[in-house]
Amino acid sequence: MQPILSIDDISRILLSICRSAVQEHTSMPLHKLEEDSSRSVVSLLEGTTILPMAIAAHVSTMFQCPALAEVLCGDDSIEHWAGAIYHEWSQAPAIITFITSGSTGKPTQQKLESVLLWQEAQELQRTLLHERKRIVSTVPCHHVYGFLFTVLLPKVAEIPCLIPVPFPSRAFIEELKDGDFIVSFPLFWNGLIKLGIPFPANTHGSTSTAPCSPETMHQLLSLGLARISNIYGSSETGGLGFQHHPDAPLTLFNFWQRIRCDDIENSWIERVHPLDIPQPPVAIPDFVEWFSHELFAVRGRKDKIVQVGGINVSLLKTSTCIKQHPDVLDCAVRLMRPDEGNRLKAFILPRSFEPDTIALRAELYQWCRNRLRPAERPKKITFGNQFPVNAMGKAKDWN
Repeated sequence: MQPILSIDDISRILLSICRSAVQEHTSMPLHKLEEDSSRSVVSLLEGTTILPMAIAAHVSTMFQCPALAEVLCGDDSIEHWAGAIYHEWSQAPAIITFITSGSTGKPTQQKLESVLLWQEAQELQRTLLHERKRIVSTVPCHHVYGFLFTVLLPKVAEIPCLIPVPFPSRAFIEELKDGDFIVSFPLFWNGLIKLGIPFPANTHGSTSTAPCSPETMHQLLSLGLARISNIYGSSETGGLGFQHHPDAPLTLFNFWQRIRCDDIENSWIERVHPLDIPQPPVAIPDFVEWFSHELFAVRGRKDKIVQVGGINVSLLKTSTCIKQHPDVLDCAVRLMRPDEGNRLKAFILPRSFEPDTIALRAELYQWCRNRLRPAERPKKITFGNQFPVNAMGKAKDWN
């Protein structure tokens, strides 16, 4: 098949990888992060400890050209890198590999066929972009959601994609126009809600990467957003379903079909390949209630993943790390309630009968700093001799 990307597209993806790496390792303001493809990779990473070879390893994995990881030079420009990568990948552009954030442990590689990515972009156009004039993106394009919505979807729909500074502000809303489609995620949408500024008429939007509450979607509609579409999916599968209203069920995308309906433990679906190539069955990673073969609702995550500051993190990973401390008998980890904050909190059962909680709390904060990413660390630690439970003995939240 013909490549679904151009050299300019790969330049954008390279810049997105560099930008995300810099943001993760520094507190550099978003508006200070350059997006000039004529600059060298070294200059883009200046002021960080990130090595150009790490960026080369990422992008060479993404585009199936491992030999380039050893020869790409950090002193060369993003444009030069993009040209070299395109030359190698375009010889056999059948696969693109997306690297997950590693929220459940080490980062994983998800290989997706180009033909399936293009099929999904075509379905997204049919489902989402009725009478849309522009796409406005606030998401990185090197992850699958951003790639589909801000690299491929503009090509399929033949409309421009605007990439403003991805920060919820009055300036962001003032740049919007009638007919815009905003590609974003719950944390960003909630930031816009806090501003309380009405959206321009006839603007639509999408949300993905984490569950978006019905309350958030209703608030966006009350501020004048004409439609907010919740996209349900994962890095492993791409998009699975959508809803155009918070009170509506999710609808399975047309390129999926439900199978094995008699399995009460798992919800199985199968991809309809555009070339009629049989595909392996996929188990939806969440607990799902079906209303028909196409309509369903998600009733909870199986892998205990939550979003902190726009980053997916594993509660299991954090709790496992804390339980490795010699003075911890057991622990529970939860996402804070909105009135508490937007980070993780931990409830600790100490091994000692009468622990020095002040000293142990300080030790555990340092323990987590040495072993976990910032988003994975609990911001609040509570001690007790038993986990909080309700009258029926089920685990409950704590203050």
